[in-house]
Amino acid sequence: MGSNPRVQPPYDLSPDHTVLLGVDFQRGFGDSAWEHTPDASSAVAHFRDAAASWRRAGGRVVMCREIYYPSDFPGADGQPIAEVVANHPLMSGRDNAEFYPDVVEPEDLVMRKTGFSAVVAGNLLEILADHGWDTVVMGGLTTPICVGTTSDGLSMAGIKVVVLEDACASQPFDGFSAQEAHAFALARFRYQFGQTMTTEQFTAYAHGVAGARRTGSPAVLQ
Repeated sequence: MGSNPRVQPPYDLSPDHTVLLGVDFQRGFGDSAWEHTPDASSAVAHFRDAAASWRRAGGRVVMCREIYYPSDFPGADGQPIAEVVANHPLMSGRDNAEFYPDVVEPEDLVMRKTGFSAVVAGNLLEILADHGWDTVVMGGLTTPICVGTTSDGLSMAGIKVVVLEDACASQPFDGFSAQEAHAFALARFRYQFGQTMTTEQFTAYAHGVAGARRTGSPAVLQ
């Protein structure tokens, strides 16, 4: 452990100011997929559980994905560059760019990004401000890259961020397994940028919120 970890009490995750964010739960990230992410299926399953419990508690879900359209790549004549359109792995209409089944529901907000971070390459901060959300609970693919850059950007913008540890997964890197890269990304995030919890902890809290709405008593984060 370093000398100066950021230590704060558990964040208040009340649905009136907290949103659940899913980042790049797309088919291009998976075991032997375009971006080999061996534990993606487990992360997707955990996020489905988290999202279902959060919706039942009255919370909102924002689903973000990196996707491109032919008009994003105009050539000198103003027409889309055919080679780019034919070969870009995250081009609209390509299976890689599609969400995994059953992670998005009709009531969810869906946003687009055109790079790693939903803060730098998307309008996530504007969405949060428009809805009065100052706290984000998130999962996604992959832990060190799109989840990491988005969670860092949110934290540095003053948003409280909680990453669901088992609703994320990583690809392997040179010399590091996918599991090692995932664990390090979470440890780095916890050290300075925010907090983490398991899907089980989050769903238990969400169940408590749903029960509190029925009885009028406050929910408590364990």
